[in-house]
Amino acid sequence: MLGVDTKTAVAELDDRAGLQKALAGAKRVFVVTGHNPKSAEQQINVIEAAKAGGAEYIVKVSGGRDVIGPNVESVNGQAHYQIEEHLKKTGLQWCILSPGLFMQNIMGQAASIKNDGKIVQPWPKDLPVALIDVRDTGALGARVLREPGKHNGKLYTFTGVSTTFAEFAKTIGEVIGKPITYVEVTLEQAEAAMKSRNMPDWLVAHLVSIARAGHKGAFSHENTQPIQEIVGRAPITARQFAQDFKGAFS
Repeated sequence: MLGVDTKTAVAELDDRAGLQKALAGAKRVFVVTGHNPKSAEQQINVIEAAKAGGAEYIVKVSGGRDVIGPNVESVNGQAHYQIEEHLKKTGLQWCILSPGLFMQNIMGQAASIKNDGKIVQPWPKDLPVALIDVRDTGALGARVLREPGKHNGKLYTFTGVSTTFAEFAKTIGEVIGKPITYVEVTLEQAEAAMKSRNMPDWLVAHLVSIARAGHKGAFSHENTQPIQEIVGRAPITARQFAQDFKGAFS
């Protein structure tokens, strides 16, 4: 999970002792894990193992500010809150990255785009959404890691340029050379469809809660300034994303 000079060390997120061995000697650590019900425990394991191994600076990728808190609907939003609060009390230097909704989430619709020419989601087609490419999050994180003193104690919220899911679908269609229809379904329809595919209850609840928050504008506010100022360029556009991942959609 970590490259140190030319060495690579691997450890399980549930194994704090193994993590400590893997992270030994790492002074700056970038923390990001996939969503799961144990993410709070796992990321705290990483932070504590890094601290025990001599780390001085932690950069954590968190979630949107409107879906993080001790009592939010999503277990992942609760986890981000717990991890952030734990990190702030460690005595380590830290920086928290709070990106917008990831463009890469649309990859879950790749088969539907390719086979049916459709994107089906419980988001209003004309609702502004300030999407961000995960590569911009990585680029920002890399710059922050280089200058711990400059970014210590900062929380950066950032997005790409605001669009809509209908426009996103249109852009993907233009890039792959066939029209893509955006189909808006209700939250209830989306929940039933996910459950019919035997998705875990926690994941269904998380995705529904994110969409519900999105309906209220949680992911509509555009803020490209951190990417422009810290990374030194404009955020990756929806069109560039579609071009880069064209093979997944066609």
